[in-house]
Amino acid sequence: MPVPESSVRGEIAVLDSVADVWPVFGLLIQTPRLRLRLPREDELCELARAARVIAGPGEPQLHLRWMYEPSPGMERQFLQRYWRALAHWKPDSWHLPLAIYLNGRPIGIQDMWANDFPRIRSVGTGSWISRSEQGHGYGTEARTAVLELAFGHLSAEEACTEYLDGNHASESVSRKLGYADNGQHLVYREDTGLTTEYRLRLDRQTWRKYLDESPCVITGIELCLPMFGLDSREQDQRHVDA
Repeated sequence: MPVPESSVRGEIAVLDSVADVWPVFGLLIQTPRLRLRLPREDELCELARAARVIAGPGEPQLHLRWMYEPSPGMERQFLQRYWRALAHWKPDSWHLPLAIYLNGRPIGIQDMWANDFPRIRSVGTGSWISRSEQGHGYGTEARTAVLELAFGHLSAEEACTEYLDGNHASESVSRKLGYADNGQHLVYREDTGLTTEYRLRLDRQTWRKYLDESPCVITGIELCLPMFGLDSREQDQRHVDA
């Protein structure tokens, strides 16, 4: 049954009103195949269900431990972490959990976060894609999208990420995008015991060399700049000087 036009208009009005108060809800990144934006409340449970299926039976658990907990604990933690990211948001310390949509359906999360961003201009990223959608390059496409946001619109100087020993898919995405080794350290996990986590770093110069012509289209960013601790006039001058 078709959705009544009045209902569609009402939904758009509600989303617009939320973005008026919290502009990041109006931020949208369009890539050739994907859309990235903050999920709405009624989409969180579907995302949580997608997060449950990220590894096959017997495969190493390479994501955060809570993602492998039984229901409903895992789903509750998913919602709590999303709400916490928004509740703790500050212009100098923020966490942007963008949902990844394929044909209107959420298939993963592409996170980006920063501390003391206006002064340091450094971001961290992390992501996951549901198992059924892995192997199609969506992770690379989503990471490229947030790098375009970070370097191209927020004037970041570096982007950092990590991967656990054995997570070849995550490492492959980072290497493909020009990240360089940035150290390693030991971590303990209950499922595997002591293991190594590797750090990688992408600087602005490398991004401009390899990724500056990303086909991403980013809308709604101008109103978001104060939420990222940035001044729109300063950003305009940075683009002129670049």
